[in-house]
Amino acid sequence: MDISSARYSGDMEINCDYIGMLEDRGCGCFAVCDGSLSGLNGDKVSELVIDSVLSDFKNTSDITRDTISGYFKNADEKLWELTHTSKNNGEEKTYEASAAVVLTDGNCVISGHLGNCRMYYLSENYLQYITPDHSLAYLAHSKGEFRFPGIRKSSERRKLTAYLGADPMCGAETIDPIAVRSGDAVLICTDGFWEKITERQVEKTLKRSKSSSEWLRKMIRIVKKNEPEDSYSAITIIF
Repeated sequence: MDISSARYSGDMEINCDYIGMLEDRGCGCFAVCDGSLSGLNGDKVSELVIDSVLSDFKNTSDITRDTISGYFKNADEKLWELTHTSKNNGEEKTYEASAAVVLTDGNCVISGHLGNCRMYYLSENYLQYITPDHSLAYLAHSKGEFRFPGIRKSSERRKLTAYLGADPMCGAETIDPIAVRSGDAVLICTDGFWEKITERQVEKTLKRSKSSSEWLRKMIRIVKKNEPEDSYSAITIIF
């Protein structure tokens, strides 16, 4: 696997994104998270989620949907504990986040997500799958109110219908294993990243790249050109 990553603050004073990558026993865990700004704890929230996921991966690295669901459940419980502790202390802090996690052994890929962090899967330089956002904008798209590219222009793209730290808790959405072929690629990113690059640009930059780092650099140039206000982070993998 050829792997690269990047994390930028955009115009944000605090970078609420966090990324994590770990390879162990022939398997890899790759995760991105965007923490909520409520109570000015967004950076700590996303770091906590990623640390929880990677810690669980060290203990259980099976490439299954149940494994990923367990990672999200454990991270969710940690956010809940913090929220309830802050309420008991008379504080109005909430600990919420979006996240996307990918597990792979090089032969197959499984992903799970909550919120509007995304996983893109590409084969032969073309998009085969994009995780569905848990947002009001995505719901409107699924009802036929506008086409998929319209999500990034919708004022409701950040109004989430499911996320880590929600009350009641939300289970992660996972996918069946995808069989990997040589040259297949994965992009995992926060909303600040995908809002500033089109699906066609994701494909074209991959086609014109010889490595994951080159692919990521080309996409970042596009994102920066579109003047991102939000933090933006991404992990690229080429098999």
